[in-house]
Amino acid sequence: MFVSMWMTRDVRTVAPTATLTEIATLMMRQRIRRLPVVSAPGDRGTLLGIVTHSDVLHAFPPDINPFAINAAESIAAIQSIADRVNLTAGDLMAREPRTTTPDAPLESAARVMRDHKIGALPVLTNHALVGLITESDIFRAMVEVFETRERAVRITFGLKPGEDVLPLVAEIARKRALRVTSFMSLPRHDPPVCVVQLAGAKLDEALDDVWKSQHRVINVVQLGLEEAPKA
Repeated sequence: MFVSMWMTRDVRTVAPTATLTEIATLMMRQRIRRLPVVSAPGDRGTLLGIVTHSDVLHAFPPDINPFAINAAESIAAIQSIADRVNLTAGDLMAREPRTTTPDAPLESAARVMRDHKIGALPVLTNHALVGLITESDIFRAMVEVFETRERAVRITFGLKPGEDVLPLVAEIARKRALRVTSFMSLPRHDPPVCVVQLAGAKLDEALDDVWKSQHRVINVVQLGLEEAPKA
C-alpha cells in the first residue's frame, strides 16, 4: 500500500500572512488540527511549513482556549484576543516539517510519524503540496485490510525461525478452496507469528490443517458472521 492510496487530497492550506484569527477560525469551523502553510494557498503551492492545533493554543493566553468558546460568540472572541497577539502563520509554523511522497510505502510514513511523535505528514511532489497523510488515514487503511463482510477466519500461529510460511498457507487455501483475504508474516515479532485471514466454506478444515502442520495456534477469530436471530 502506498501513501497516495490513503492520503487526503483536498487539503486546507493558508498563506504565511494568514493571521492567528484566520487560522483559529478555519480550524474551528472545519474541525481540523493542522494547516500546511504554502506559497500559493488554494493551489499546489510550495510547502513552507505547518501550523498545528497546539501551535494555535499556545499562541493564546494560558487561560484562553479558542476552540472551547461558546459557538455564538466564538468568532468575535477569537478576533478580540488574536488581534492583541498579532501573530501570523509565518510566525507560528514549524519550518521544514518532515514530509513524504505519494509513492512512499504506507508503513514508511507510519514509521516516521511513530519515531518522531507527529500526527501527520505533508505529501509532496516536486516540492509542491499534493496531499496530507494522517494517523487517522493509516488507521483507516488498517481497518480496510482486515475488515470483512463475509464469513472468514483470522488465524494467528507461531513460526519457526527463518521459516517461509507462504507455501503452507497457499497449499491450505488451495486444498480447501479458500481465499486468502489478508496475510502477514511477522518474523521479528516476539515470538515470530503469521496472521492469515481466510474466507470460504471449509474454514474449520483449514484450522485443523494449521494444527496438523505442527505450528502453535495462538489465536482464532471468527469474522463476518451474521448475528443469530432473536427469539
